[in-house]
Amino acid sequence: MLFASTALRNASRIGLRRCPTTPLQQLRHKSSGSGGIPTPLLIQWYNIFGKTTIGYATWMVAGIIVAEGMTGWFGDAVWNSVNKGRTFETVDWTKFASGDEEEEEEESEEEEGDGEDADGDDGDDDDE
Repeated sequence: MLFASTALRNASRIGLRRCPTTPLQQLRHKSSGSGGIPTPLLIQWYNIFGKTTIGYATWMVAGIIVAEGMTGWFGDAVWNSVNKGRTFETVDWTKFASGDEEEEEEESEEEEGDGEDADGDDGDDDDE
């Protein structure tokens, strides 16, 4: 162990810190820049969101909310496309309408209109 640290110290003094690199390693080093995002844009993002904890937390919360909204919208779109005609919103309810139900609705509306109103009398507001 002691010998290894001495050898590394001596190697660093004479400039042998790195082994010769292969062309593949050189290519990897060149491509490991910003990942395709321009550096000025990254610097601007860092100045706005990355410098402070509250800025970064705001960035994370906003990102999570946007991602959740997009995921929910996409999931609903897939669900509705697969179940078209099977959900309450997409069923054609005119196919199920019958004349009996319409007559019953009209009768119940007429019954509600007859009789006493909310204050308990027959609808006249005379206090005689």
